[in-house]
Amino acid sequence: MADFELRLECGLLHARLTPWDERALGFVTAEVTAFHANDKDSARQLLEEVQGWALGRQVKYLFGRVDANGHLLRGALLDEGFQFVETSLTVSRSGMGNLPAVPRGMLPELRPATSADIPLLRQIAHDDFGHGRFLEDPAIDSARARARTANWIEDLINGGLAHAAESRGRVIGFHAERTHPDQPHADLLLTGAAAPFSMLAMPLWVTALESLAARDIQRCTTLVSAANTGILNLYARLGFQFNSTLTGFRKFL
Repeated sequence: MADFELRLECGLLHARLTPWDERALGFVTAEVTAFHANDKDSARQLLEEVQGWALGRQVKYLFGRVDANGHLLRGALLDEGFQFVETSLTVSRSGMGNLPAVPRGMLPELRPATSADIPLLRQIAHDDFGHGRFLEDPAIDSARARARTANWIEDLINGGLAHAAESRGRVIGFHAERTHPDQPHADLLLTGAAAPFSMLAMPLWVTALESLAARDIQRCTTLVSAANTGILNLYARLGFQFNSTLTGFRKFL
């Protein structure tokens, strides 16, 4: 499954097939993971080449994100028939101190998620997560988009990246992260409380960030949908910084 990469004097584009998305959506998908160009001609050539690569692999849905301030790239995407379907924000937190005060009795505990947790955590991901690339694309069947999120948490559990959150003997949500052994940084992948326990969302996040601090993780980053105002307000209360805005694009081939 060879990736696509093309480097020009004035640009670069990298793309990959995403079989984990195909599994839920029912058609072949590919993601543009890097796209840079200094002029319109280079941007057009890169997009033409990646579309040819995608068609040769029966890709139906080609997608990615670019900086929302990148007018040249956004214009080139529109010229090539791509559409913009979602907006995301990159957020980060440096240092894990000065967290909001939460009564200790409200803080859930995190433990490594096991195969026994998969049915419940899949249900939470399916039922209670309503934002994301595919969930916000009106051309994607919502049932398939929700299945994609459920598959994601299962993959994270199987990969040893997810924790179940427990409060008073009940699983109330989950937290998934990827840490880097050679640096004090964590990528926050997917975190949330089940709808009946939404009042524990803040305590869950405080527990997750305190866990990072206990392991001397100094910085964490994540990506959040701009449409998810509830979690944006939560991140603001938790002291996260909003760093950049990304525009999500896609094209059916």
